[in-house]
Amino acid sequence: MACRADLKAAVVPSRLAPIRATVRPLDLAQHLFEVELSIPAEAVREGAVAALAAWTPGSYLVRDYARFLDRVRLVAGARETPLEKEGKQTWRLPASRQGLTLSYRVYGNELTVRTNHVDASHAQLIPAATFLYLEGQLDRPYEIRFEGFPAAWKVASALPHTQGAYGAADFDTLVDSPFELGAFRSRRFKTGGTAFELVFTGPHNGDEARIAEATQKIVEAEGALFGGFPFHRYVFLFTFAPRLRGGLEHRDCTSLISDSAAFDKPEGYYALYQLVAHEFFHAWNVKRLHDPVLGPFDYSRENPLKLLWFHEGFTSYMEHVLVLRAGVVPWSHTAKELARCWSEQTQRPGRLEQSLEESSFDAWIRLYKPHEFSPNSSVSYYEKGELVGWLMDAELRAGSRGKAGLPDLFALLWSRHGEAGLTDADVRRAYAELSGQDPEPFWKAWISGRTELDATRLEQVFGLVLEARAPWEGLTPAEQADPLALRRAQAWTGLVLGSNGPFVQNVLPGSPAAEAGLSFGMELLAVDGWRTPTSAEALRWLAQPGPGAEVTVLAAERGRVFQVTVPVQASPERVHRLVPAAKTEPAQRAAFLATYGQPHPAPPRKRGRRP
Repeated sequence: MACRADLKAAVVPSRLAPIRATVRPLDLAQHLFEVELSIPAEAVREGAVAALAAWTPGSYLVRDYARFLDRVRLVAGARETPLEKEGKQTWRLPASRQGLTLSYRVYGNELTVRTNHVDASHAQLIPAATFLYLEGQLDRPYEIRFEGFPAAWKVASALPHTQGAYGAADFDTLVDSPFELGAFRSRRFKTGGTAFELVFTGPHNGDEARIAEATQKIVEAEGALFGGFPFHRYVFLFTFAPRLRGGLEHRDCTSLISDSAAFDKPEGYYALYQLVAHEFFHAWNVKRLHDPVLGPFDYSRENPLKLLWFHEGFTSYMEHVLVLRAGVVPWSHTAKELARCWSEQTQRPGRLEQSLEESSFDAWIRLYKPHEFSPNSSVSYYEKGELVGWLMDAELRAGSRGKAGLPDLFALLWSRHGEAGLTDADVRRAYAELSGQDPEPFWKAWISGRTELDATRLEQVFGLVLEARAPWEGLTPAEQADPLALRRAQAWTGLVLGSNGPFVQNVLPGSPAAEAGLSFGMELLAVDGWRTPTSAEALRWLAQPGPGAEVTVLAAERGRVFQVTVPVQASPERVHRLVPAAKTEPAQRAAFLATYGQPHPAPPRKRGRRP
């Protein structure tokens, strides 16, 4: 099996003997592989407890990886002795003066950036889901070898490779270093004295040269912000698969998954570039500049924290800033993305129920485990955090008279705190210093509080206006001239239906549908006597009479059919459009340029009447 030979580095020396792991395929078509661990005598002289992580850093959900692992055996020559579990993810190892060899089987058939996936075409190994550790010995180094895989396959990893093994200084480093095996394609570039490698797995309809060029521009934009790179080598692992998207950050690499058919339009590239910018920004914000809770970790349980709005939400805003600074995404696309996010968050009922701090702390049990009522009771620290980051950018520019924005806040925090740990108080102090303002009102309104988002500062500082449009304002002139079409567009019941049929996905609190008693999971069989086999048909007949009328709904729940009357109201929903102000001052144009690295966009042309 061919392994990477370039950029070799010695395994980091340690006073502790390493755990040596060998990974072998068992049946790639069935997604099965085997791990053998050679555990040194010093580690088990008095016995030990071997454990598998329950989660992986960067993805705040207990995934119970042990459910994919079985056939745990102690190996001594030709003999294998089964080990009994001590807990759901732990095994008691006997004392040994000679060391122990442990083997087990792993099933990997979930293609995400957080889970193992092996088949006949490639293997993606997530170390948290693959390698056992010894409780109380997280600082013990690891050496990883691969045997028996197809000869044409290569290995990509951010770990140093020497003498046939990939070396990790400790378990934390190993967990932060995923492996990609297969006949992947590679591209490389150097900038700022740092070597970057791009690994492409899977077919797609995009241009890898174009992706690599944009990635280099993004890398250079982020390096310029922070004054260089905190590593000598970095690996981007790109995987392409139908209808998938995701990313997970690591200290010296990132895993990215993109829809393989996304690149028939420019927007597909833009989405990938935003993902690249987001995950690469985490090399600083989260992986190094982070809340002390985010390392060292307890891999056996949740590690809750209140700063995810800063680590993830603000990174979501900065991804827009950085792709604009890199010149790889046009402002027109960014404006649509920000406006869409604003529309969704300002109409999400949960915005009045949960703060960003609460959303961060409850990520483990709420954001990653949503239920039907979640839109009405919670917010996402990603999406709302993105908008609050935008507002903070404006507040910083306003307070500093254009001299500092959110990018400068990150640069200041990095220069002062680096990898020493970051607290909410540190962020507040930096905000106060750059803006000259007391941070408490901002935090009380939008971080620890639930105040409605206010776009006033965005217009004052950046000369950007969020125009709210009602659903019927998007009709064509001919449709607006049709009274029935206009009434249908104005109709609203507060029902949200799923895409798999006329099943109730959500009922907005206080809406006519909620007051009529409709609820989650119910099926709409007919509206005003009209059969409704699809969501589109149900919504059409619900809107037919227009505001001020009523509709009779025949519904079913748990096998029983019933009938209710639902009032129809005028829709309170609004869609926002982000446009430049008709007139802007030099200070607004300068603030826009300072944050986004682009000239202020021209205001939209007013449509003149045809003669």
